[in-house]
Amino acid sequence: MSFSTEVKNELCRVSMQRACCTRAEIYGALLHASVFSHREIRLSTENAAVARRLQALLQRAFFVACEPQRVGRKIQLTITEAAQIGRIFDALGYDCKSHITYHLNRNVLEEDCCIASFLRGVFLMAGTVAGPDKKSHLELKTTHQSLSGEEVSLLLDLGLSPKQMRRGSAYILYFKDGTSVEDFLTRIGAPHAAMELMEAKVEKNIRNTINRQVNCETANLVKAADASARQIAAIRAVLDTHGEEGFPESLRETVRLRLEYPTDSLAELAQRFEPPISKPGLSHRLKKIIELASKED
Repeated sequence: MSFSTEVKNELCRVSMQRACCTRAEIYGALLHASVFSHREIRLSTENAAVARRLQALLQRAFFVACEPQRVGRKIQLTITEAAQIGRIFDALGYDCKSHITYHLNRNVLEEDCCIASFLRGVFLMAGTVAGPDKKSHLELKTTHQSLSGEEVSLLLDLGLSPKQMRRGSAYILYFKDGTSVEDFLTRIGAPHAAMELMEAKVEKNIRNTINRQVNCETANLVKAADASARQIAAIRAVLDTHGEEGFPESLRETVRLRLEYPTDSLAELAQRFEPPISKPGLSHRLKKIIELASKED
């Protein structure tokens, strides 16, 4: 099951208590129906839960009874009776003409709750969203440019700023940042899906932070090991040529400790002196040792 299907199933469990929001939700679905005309209305979906909700919305909002029919992979709700179509058009403020201008009747969407319900209907019919295992992406698609523009206005009213693009004959509104996707899903009634995305994002951030820390620590260990290897090679080069006498008295304890504790970091090695010395002080001594060895080359 895709994440979009999971989200739509969650949306289909939202209660239909307020008449205004019920009408707004089916309004959003109708404007993204396969056919929405004065002769026929046809809503088409592959999701059985969505089909049942559309059926219930039509009944509650317009007292229109319509049985879903399976047509291949699709489930369709088709209305052709003129009286029923007329009742729907009247309720939404449309004239029953041969041509419909796809515009929003904002009188149907006066409250924020109605706007959210309208967008829920839009998502049920024309929305997709990427799952937690993918990059954040949510789309709303329509073939009507004017409708797409007016839906941008609705989203802006809710504090959401979608991006727009055209793909073939379709006009797409989309969000690519996780916060906007989560806010949108929460607003339209899918808080559990939004929480799933948030949890995945937090987990990913934690994992990335741990990986960065591990990589940083590994790089530091490799760097320290390389430095220790160069220091030991320099010490042995001097010892092989001049023995311990090749080092001034002030460096002999450093030589002894470096050879005895080859894997120690500078900080750890500095603490082995009696008394302990500073890390910069130890670094200075080791540089002196490497300089002595370089003079032997």
